[in-house]
Amino acid sequence: MRQPTDQPADDLLAPPLPGPLLRLPRPVRALAPTAVVLLVLVPLAAHDPEFGPTESPPTNAALMAFGALALAFRRRWPAATAAATLLSGQLPLAVALYGLAARRGATPLLYVLAVLAGVRLFVPFDLGDVSTPSALANLVEDPLVFGAVPLALGLTTHQRARTVSVLAERNRLLVEARRHAEERAVAAERARLAREMHDVVSNRVSLITLHAGAGQVARADDPAAVRETLGLIRGLGLQALTELRGLLGVLTPASDQAPSLRGLPTLVEESRRAGLAVGLTVTGPDDGLPAPGPKVQYAAYRIVQEALTNAHKHAPAAEVAVTVAVEPDGLRLAVVNSPAEPAQPAESARPTDPAGPVASEGTGPGLPSGGHGLHGMRTRADDLGGTLHAGPTPEGGFAVRARLPLRVV
Repeated sequence: MRQPTDQPADDLLAPPLPGPLLRLPRPVRALAPTAVVLLVLVPLAAHDPEFGPTESPPTNAALMAFGALALAFRRRWPAATAAATLLSGQLPLAVALYGLAARRGATPLLYVLAVLAGVRLFVPFDLGDVSTPSALANLVEDPLVFGAVPLALGLTTHQRARTVSVLAERNRLLVEARRHAEERAVAAERARLAREMHDVVSNRVSLITLHAGAGQVARADDPAAVRETLGLIRGLGLQALTELRGLLGVLTPASDQAPSLRGLPTLVEESRRAGLAVGLTVTGPDDGLPAPGPKVQYAAYRIVQEALTNAHKHAPAAEVAVTVAVEPDGLRLAVVNSPAEPAQPAESARPTDPAGPVASEGTGPGLPSGGHGLHGMRTRADDLGGTLHAGPTPEGGFAVRARLPLRVV
C-alpha cells in the first residue's frame, strides 16, 4: 500500500509562467550566436564589400569574426561584449545589446552604449542623401532593427524576470505565513482540547477518587453504603466517558448537549455527595436583560467545575459558596471557600500550592494537582473577552471571581 506523504510547500505555489516550447541546453544557447555568425555572416562579409562597417571585405570578415568570438562571453561580461561588438557587424551588436539590457536593465552604461551603437549603425550611410522616403527608411532601418528593437526586447525581458522573481518571493512568503497560521491554529486547538479534557477528567476523577476513599473506610457491615458509593463512582465514570466521547468525536459539544448554567445544580450536588459543603445561588436575568449565550454558559460551567475541583483538592473540609448573577455588565460568578483548617488558613486554600496535594483525613492520599486549573480558567475568560481573578481572601480562604460578557459574536 502506498504511504501518504505530506504535500510539499512548492506544490502550494502558483503555477509557473509558461516558458518556451523548446529549451535548448545551456551550452548550445550560449554558443549558438557565435556559430551562426562564424558560419553564415563571416563568409558573406568576406565576399560582399557592403556587408560590414568598412569597404574592405577581409577587414569586414575579421571584424565579424571578432564580434562572433566576443559573443561567447556575453553572459559573463555583457557590457564588455557590447563595447567590443561596436566594431563588428549589425547582428553581433544587436545580440550583445539585447544580452546587456536583459541582464543589467536600464543602467547609465547601457544608455552610453546605446548612443554609441546608434552612431555606429549610422556610419555606413550617407547622411546627406535623405531626400526620398526610401532613403530615409534605409537610414533609420539599421538603428531601429539592430539597435532600438534589441534594447526594447532586452529591457522587457529584464523587467519580466524581476517581476517573476518578486512574485515568486511574495508567493513564498504567503505560503510560509499560511503554514505558520496553520501551525498556530493547530496549537491553539490542541490547547483548547487539552483544557477541555483537563476540566472533564480532573473533576470527574477527583470525585471518583473521593468516593473511592470513602468506600475504603466504609464499614464492612454496611453493604448499602458500599453499594451507594460504587453506584456514585459508576455514574461519575459514565459521565466522564460521555463528555470525553463528545470532545474526541467533534471537539466541541453540540449547543443543545453542552454543559450550561442549567447543569450547575447537578454539579453542586455531585460535590456535596463527595463530602464538600457547597451552596449555590443563581440570580437573574432581570427583565430586559438577555440570557447568556451558549458559549458563555459553557465557559461559566467549566470555571465553576474547575473551582470546585480545586476546593476538593486543597480545601476538602471548607465551606464553598457558588454565586452566579446575570447583570447588565455581564455574567458574574464567584466560587469562594472558607479556610480549610483554622491553624493554617492560607496554605489549605491555595489551589496552586507547589508543596504537593493536601491530604484529607479518612480519605487516604490527597488528590494530585498539576497547577493548570487557574491558567485554564483565565484562558476561558480571556477567549470570551471577560476577566477572571483568583487569590486568597482576607479570612484565609480562596476566591475565584469572573465576569463574562452575556453574548459573544
